[in-house]
Amino acid sequence: MEYAKLIESELGVPPHIDLAKAVEIPIYVNGKKALGEFSRCDNPTLLGGKTTLSGSMIQRYPGRTADGSSLPDVIWIAFARRGPDSFRGIGSVQMIGYHKKTGATAFFESCDALQPWVTVDPETTCMTGVMPSIDQPDAFNRAFRVPGVVQCVQCHQNDPFITDSFINAAKIPGTEETVVPALGRDAPYYVIGGENWDMRTLHIQGNGCLECHRIGMGTLELFMSTGWDPNQHMPPNDPGSLKADLQELLEAWKRGPHNVANAQWLIPPARGTPEHFVGQDYPYQASFNRPRGPNRTIRKSDEAALEQLATQLKALVKEGKLSKQDATELYHAASQKQKQIDNE
Repeated sequence: MEYAKLIESELGVPPHIDLAKAVEIPIYVNGKKALGEFSRCDNPTLLGGKTTLSGSMIQRYPGRTADGSSLPDVIWIAFARRGPDSFRGIGSVQMIGYHKKTGATAFFESCDALQPWVTVDPETTCMTGVMPSIDQPDAFNRAFRVPGVVQCVQCHQNDPFITDSFINAAKIPGTEETVVPALGRDAPYYVIGGENWDMRTLHIQGNGCLECHRIGMGTLELFMSTGWDPNQHMPPNDPGSLKADLQELLEAWKRGPHNVANAQWLIPPARGTPEHFVGQDYPYQASFNRPRGPNRTIRKSDEAALEQLATQLKALVKEGKLSKQDATELYHAASQKQKQIDNE
């Protein structure tokens, strides 16, 4: 509730999530909608080696103030993500609020114990139920967690919304418009409460991969660790035509932009401040955004860092500041990234 009050002046109030009114994220196998859990499908989730489940729900809400007035520049996305049957609990429910002109962003993540509010329909496999609103402060506090030690931008790097073929399968009813909007190259972005977070993305002047959008390299690596090949999908009008540009990006990520011609760290525009470049003296550098070096191999310090991360994540779960599902995903992403480094 304290965080909801903190963001109210910029984003209004969080929406009251009713999953019965949300849009199902369809899963397709050989072009046909399917129900269940799949290791392979037409539109897989790319979040780190996970199977893809049917039954996830998503919705876009317009911004509004506490008295119901419209905030036309604000949108909220609520995402109910099904968890696998082998994982305790039903899944998670997340909210992201975003101001299209200033870049103000807020993240809310649910607790693991969704059963008081959310269930799964056995016939449709869809998550259904109503989450607590801010009009129910005690329940809202139990239901949601907010930004803390773990930086949401570790995955949400280039802008607030992660999209892939799984997410983009959900369309606003009666249209071909995706529920989750695609933000452009110049979209502003900052996180309320995350003023000390690492907001850098890699930029190379003239690189074709960056013409339409920024790219979070850590998120790109996470997608690629699932077997996703950017050259088979991007750019959409001519897949594979930017192969050299992608390799240039990966090389700069490996070596560090200060070692590559025309490469720099970019901070997105925010609160009316234009985008700008920062150097090696940037004060908010985080380990998830640290280039690996051309010949880096695993060190004892890397193993120790993974162990330390596991300890920190367990502590956050115990304190109720992080869901078990997100803790598992964060650790998995870190270990997958390390394995990829080792193989190289």
